[in-house]
Parts: sequence; structure tokens; C-alpha cells
Amino acid sequence: MAALAARGPYLVLWTAATLRTFTVARPDRTVIWHSRFYADVVIDTIDDAAKAGALQAIWVAARACEEWGADVATLRLTVANPGIDRGAVEAAAISRGLILDLVVDALNNPAVDHPPGRWIGWWTRDLGALIHNLQGLA
Repeated sequence: MAALAARGPYLVLWTAATLRTFTVARPDRTVIWHSRFYADVVIDTIDDAAKAGALQAIWVAARACEEWGADVATLRLTVANPGIDRGAVEAAAISRGLILDLVVDALNNPAVDHPPGRWIGWWTRDLGALIHNLQGLA
């Protein structure tokens, strides 16, 4: 899968979360999704929130790949919380056809700065803008 992903699209996302909300942003600081977690998602700690937010980013990255017809891709995902469950997040990415390059950076993370309560739906954004390398999408 890694060899195929190396020839496929390369996506870049940033994510941050609180106990109730998550934000997903592009590196140009454009927020593509800010919402509350679903009521059935159990979040007891900020580490749980970071994982749940990362799973939302993985979902939207996989959705972008589906729209572009890519079976596999690489996702560089920058999270704000160093306590994230890396194993669970990597497994989720692989299950969606994504090789994950997981980075922790709370200082320069554009998802951290999004104002609370300003909701943005992923469906209102161009998911194609997430793909930095269109190789393999012909």
C-alpha cells in the first residue's frame, strides 16, 4: 500500500479539538470543517478529543480521494495534542486507504485558532483543494 500511496495524491490537513468540538483546516489556514462531535461519540479526555478530531480529518481526506477516484493516498495530518493515540489513528487511516504522516504542532496549527461556534460544514468546501499532488489521478 505504501508504494501505491507514494504514486498517488498527497493531502495535507491540520486538526484540533476540544471536549465538544473539532476543527479541520488546510495549511493555508482555511477551515474546511468545524462542528460538534456526534452525541454518541464518548470523549472523556482531551486525548480522546484529539483522536476523535483526527478521525474526522481522516474521514474527510478519504472522501476527497473518493471524489478524485484515488484508491490510496498519503495524508500529512498535523494535530495539536501530543497525547493522541497514534496507533488507533494510523489504523483508521490505513483502513481508509491512507498512509499517515502524523505530526504534532500546537503552536502553528491553524485549526487551533478557529473561533468557537462558527460552524462550517465540509460539504461547503472544495475537497479537491486538499490534494497537493494530482499524480495518479489521470
